[in-house]
Amino acid sequence: MPALLRPAALLATAVLTLVACATPDDATGVAELRAGPLNTQNTLTLATASGHLEEAVTEGGGTLHIAASFPAFAPAAEAMAADQIDMTTGSSTSLISALQGNPDLVVFAVEVNDNDTQGIVAAPATGITSVGDLSGRTVAINEGGTGDYLLRTALARAGMDIEDVEPVHLAPPEAATAFAGGQVDAWATWDQYLVAAQDIDGATLVAMAADVGATNPTVHVVTRDFLTNHPELVRAAYDALTEQAESVIAHPELLAEAYREDGAAPEVAQAIAAKTPPRIVPADEDFTEQLQDVAEFYAEQGLITSTTDVSEAVVDVRELP
Repeated sequence: MPALLRPAALLATAVLTLVACATPDDATGVAELRAGPLNTQNTLTLATASGHLEEAVTEGGGTLHIAASFPAFAPAAEAMAADQIDMTTGSSTSLISALQGNPDLVVFAVEVNDNDTQGIVAAPATGITSVGDLSGRTVAINEGGTGDYLLRTALARAGMDIEDVEPVHLAPPEAATAFAGGQVDAWATWDQYLVAAQDIDGATLVAMAADVGATNPTVHVVTRDFLTNHPELVRAAYDALTEQAESVIAHPELLAEAYREDGAAPEVAQAIAAKTPPRIVPADEDFTEQLQDVAEFYAEQGLITSTTDVSEAVVDVRELP
């Protein structure tokens, strides 16, 4: 049985001093990877907590600094643009939005699952049972992110568009409160928020991402500068993510434990862990095409000002030195 996850409080101050690297970052001659995990329990977050990332970076000849966790990809991407961190995690959709302001972000790993962790849920007593029933109703979404993309994709599949509903732009914690209090009719959301929303008595699952053709996998991202200077540490991070994903596949209770420690209700944590855990795969040609389709959809929907060419925003780690 793998060791238990380390307390999150230790992550913010974790700095590891390791052996010299061929491309020094400072006077000590040691390359440093500054990881900025999110406070959701994705594979990077788990890998920092379990020590898999530490071990891989050590073997790669670098030093690891783990920053305090970020609530979402957007502030993490801002930290990357400000040269405060080198690596983080987000959804494919949030990456497309971030690339508009910072084209020097590169995906090096992709989480693949059964596409059953994102969905639209209707609040109790609304009578909503289908996407068509959302017409004229209030729907909570995180603007430009997973919820926004999921809702727009579902509406497009049903021959509708965003003008047919009343979107309410809320961050997930505020959306959870609004949904539970009956202040919105539905909520397009993901992961623990989706499970918690479904757990409310009388709530109805309207559609899952897989039902409407929404493709929005979690991606792990580095800055272009870090990739150029330290490809060996990017490859090491990929190996750590792969090892962490395999650990969760073998021991799904690790994921439930992580969510419980993060404050999720036991039943919510267990429901999340019951889903098929994600695998880590390279950002290959198939993923690049998928990401380009999302970018074009975002441009069509007016979520970005111009179509982003994502070909420079991906790297296949199998081709790194």
